[in-house]
Amino acid sequence: MARKPRKNPKKLIVDWRLAGRWMLGLCLFAVMGTGGLWVFVKLQDPTLLPVRVVRIDGRVIHMERGRLEQSLGGLIQGNYFTLDVEALRRAAKRLPWVEQVTVRRVWPDTLRMWVQEKDPLARWGKSRLISTRGVAFQPRPEEMPTGLPRLFGPDGTERKVAAGYQRMQRQLAALGLGIERLRLNARQAWWMKLDNGLELHLGNQDTENRLQRFIRAYPRLIQDQPGILTAIDLRYTNGLAARRKKETT
Repeated sequence: MARKPRKNPKKLIVDWRLAGRWMLGLCLFAVMGTGGLWVFVKLQDPTLLPVRVVRIDGRVIHMERGRLEQSLGGLIQGNYFTLDVEALRRAAKRLPWVEQVTVRRVWPDTLRMWVQEKDPLARWGKSRLISTRGVAFQPRPEEMPTGLPRLFGPDGTERKVAAGYQRMQRQLAALGLGIERLRLNARQAWWMKLDNGLELHLGNQDTENRLQRFIRAYPRLIQDQPGILTAIDLRYTNGLAARRKKETT
């Protein structure tokens, strides 16, 4: 039986122009990768564009700027590109007086911070303060403002007590009176001492109307009545009970 003739294998044809383009592309890619790595390493160098200026803006009254700078100084590391501004923001936010803070870089060597302090409303308990937003915080003793009223309440009632103080203080201002102490007890009953020494017992129900009842009655209570008002109990449906002490000569 006759054998079939074997076919000649096809010759491999190389397109050298296409291969040259691929080689050129690979070389460019390698050069770009090496250059990118060099740039990355170079940007890690703390001597390249170091942060030389730290600027703190905002209304800072009670907190010493030096303490703020000292607290954050250890975190100002690296250069303009590698500085961790989010870590700085978190560290500043942990300081007792700081309410809000923003941190940003300013080309080429400046770190700029904007700080808003908490606005102290009153003393809270024995050693803390409470802000107008109802946030309790504890500054250093030398940073404690003087002349503030004192508020008291169970843990977790800070916002309620702060809001109650501000609301009732606005109403009493019409009489020229101020709240010196305000307490909310565990049964949610309100008691206050005014800056003239008068104590008010408001209880835990219908306190808004009870305070209004006092405001309407107060001018009559201080006119032509013997003795000095010391306390008023407003825990009644439609009336009140006043306690007086004899005036001493």
